[in-house]
Amino acid sequence: MEIGIQGVEGSFHNEAASSYFVDKEISIQPFHDFRSLAKSIQAKKMDYGVMAIENTIAGTILPNYALINEYDLKITGEIYTRIEMNLIAHKGKKASDLDQVFSHPMALLQCADFLANYPQIKLSEYDDTADSVRMIRDKKLVNAGAIASKSAASIFDMDILDSNIETNKKNYTRFLIMKSRMNGHDQVPQKASLRVITKHDPGALADVLLIFKLNGINMTKIQSMPILGKPYQYAFNIDVVWEDYDNYKDALHALSTKAELVKVHGEYKKGNIPAV
Repeated sequence: MEIGIQGVEGSFHNEAASSYFVDKEISIQPFHDFRSLAKSIQAKKMDYGVMAIENTIAGTILPNYALINEYDLKITGEIYTRIEMNLIAHKGKKASDLDQVFSHPMALLQCADFLANYPQIKLSEYDDTADSVRMIRDKKLVNAGAIASKSAASIFDMDILDSNIETNKKNYTRFLIMKSRMNGHDQVPQKASLRVITKHDPGALADVLLIFKLNGINMTKIQSMPILGKPYQYAFNIDVVWEDYDNYKDALHALSTKAELVKVHGEYKKGNIPAV
């Protein structure tokens, strides 16, 4: 089974894919950026793709919602992954030996308190956490470190100097499992991700939310996004869960009469939300 991810082997996307497909034999296909990943999922060049959509610290990754809509991708599952940051360097080194640390800008930000203990270290942004480990290894930057996952240290045969160096220990990322709409899925649906454009009437959004309430549907997320080509007009990305699938279908039917557009990005089995 071929699984596409953003980033290289050892990235947090890789960890999420391995955890979600834990009982499957998988081959990871890395992509440099999310758009290339989305294009390949749409073209059915792999079985599934894994894409981060929100983080408990950084919030929603809005460009990825736009890609899901642009390439008409189908969400078939989700997984929540604990993000643990680690300082990684060449064997035999200590943190005090380092003069530069590379990582994704968000990783550097999330480890700011730890890094402040080493004022001699220059912080350098890199496209991917795991790839920053590969880079300092391949370029033999012996006095440089990287911040990435434990699996990245193992894959590239580097040392972990300090583990769990992130400031906020309740750092989780939600990843979506996606495939082309030309493919089906066999998950028991418990959750849906919708794109809704309301009518331009007073209380239009309230009408939409009331439909969920009346049908016993729990809304777990709502995120507004600008509509491309229509300045100051917005769509809403909404996640809902239910106990009874028929209630959800009734709500969806009622929603179609109240909203200007309703698009189902996917119906899928909900992931286990970590206890925080």
